Amino acid sequence: MKKLTIATLFALVSAAASAQVTISGKIGQYVDRTEVGTSTVNSIATEPTSNIAISAREQLGNGLTARAVVETSISGNTINGSGTQLGDRQGTVGLAHKLGSVDLGRNVHSQFLAITNNDAFGTLYGSVAGDVHNLRDLRFSNGAFTSVSVVPGVTATYDRQQAGAGADASAYSLSAKFAGINAAVARYSQGVEKSTVVGANYKMGATNLFYSHSDNESAVSAENKKGDLIGVTHAIGAMTAKASYGRTNKSTTAYSVGLDYALSKRTYVGVAYRSVDVAAANSDVKQVGVGLVHRF
Repeated sequence: MKKLTIATLFALVSAAASAQVTISGKIGQYVDRTEVGTSTVNSIATEPTSNIAISAREQLGNGLTARAVVETSISGNTINGSGTQLGDRQGTVGLAHKLGSVDLGRNVHSQFLAITNNDAFGTLYGSVAGDVHNLRDLRFSNGAFTSVSVVPGVTATYDRQQAGAGADASAYSLSAKFAGINAAVARYSQGVEKSTVVGANYKMGATNLFYSHSDNESAVSAENKKGDLIGVTHAIGAMTAKASYGRTNKSTTAYSVGLDYALSKRTYVGVAYRSVDVAAANSDVKQVGVGLVHRF
């Protein structure tokens, strides 16, 4: 897989004369204090979606576009053998049309996107979405990702991961936009591991409202849970305030509050507080952080 990703990277660079190639990314660092039970850790934490991406697009004619992406996480202030691997976030090549697309490789799957798109924190720093919902490993490798949008405003997706000796995994979704509401339903399945997610968000002026519900089945009885998450963001000039609250039927309650201040279109300062109350002894989480994030 690594050799294939490196070959894809060189192909992207060599194709610059005939295709549109762009380099983009994001890096963020937070001064973080996290308490789990009676243990406290102070650190400089890298924002989990910090990355660098190389993308290529070529117009093939008749509305068809060829595209490829190699996106790699940035480990930030710590360097170790597993911190950064080329193409660990995304490594895909595919074809796109206004009616749909097909991509092959490694990418996030539809069930995770249904949660992310309906979370006030976007599953970024400070989010409690992972405490309320089962995120199902976020990504598929050796995967095929298809999207169809025949009806304006309505999109259907189907993703499948070839697992080799293990059970194949699949995820699919249906999303629609109507009357200012963005709604989605998604399903993940891998053997006995299953998750269904229903989510929606609504923008009303400077305010965004979010809701998501998940129903999870697992081989591990403790993970057979249902979760609900609500959230809101509100923009006031350069500031965006955000808050979310969630709970599960397994006696877990969680909430988070945050404030981002935009220094420019690409740079912001953020502060967030996250609290998770779980039934297990000495497992409650209290996290607070202040950080700086820059996109390029």
